[in-house]
Amino acid sequence: MKRATTTTLSILFLSTLFLVSLGCREGTSSTDTAETSEDLTEEVSESTTALSTPSSGDPTDNGEVRFTLDGAQWVSGPPGHPEMNFEEEAITDDNTMVRIEALAADGSYLALTVYSESGVGVGTYAITDMGMRGFYKEDFNEADAFMTSGMEDNPGTITISRLTRNEVEGSFQFAMRSSGDPEDIKQVTNGTFSLRFTRI
Repeated sequence: MKRATTTTLSILFLSTLFLVSLGCREGTSSTDTAETSEDLTEEVSESTTALSTPSSGDPTDNGEVRFTLDGAQWVSGPPGHPEMNFEEEAITDDNTMVRIEALAADGSYLALTVYSESGVGVGTYAITDMGMRGFYKEDFNEADAFMTSGMEDNPGTITISRLTRNEVEGSFQFAMRSSGDPEDIKQVTNGTFSLRFTRI
């Protein structure tokens, strides 16, 4: 009986807090709400990191990245990769940079960076332009990597075909050189990405 009384009191107390909270919200003017909304938007816009950890602890599926690497198909996923709580993500500063990272089931890793001081938007960017990067590792935990940087005759491009506040889509193709052996070059073709931006 005592336990039931304690539980009832707890429920009444929480209900009272909830009603008081609602009363406070109803007393807020539309001007206050607009200012709060602008503040929140500004905070999100200033965030340049986008790691998102779901409260449930479940892995996040942010979309898909796929390409052909020297003739072999590569697809990001599945969710729940042991290295991260996502299999792919897209990060942006809402102005000059879009970065895409993706992991495959075999532990390999791809990163693309599109950077433009004048602003990133829909369009095609030469991989040799300042700020454009393609980066690939056969094993996320190993030091050896393949990179587009330093290949001045690289004919590759990254294309952004759709860019909104929440999503980015596009395609890519380029050559990458091994950081340990300049003669070891891999070809990336038929690359596509369709992702939701992840935010804190």
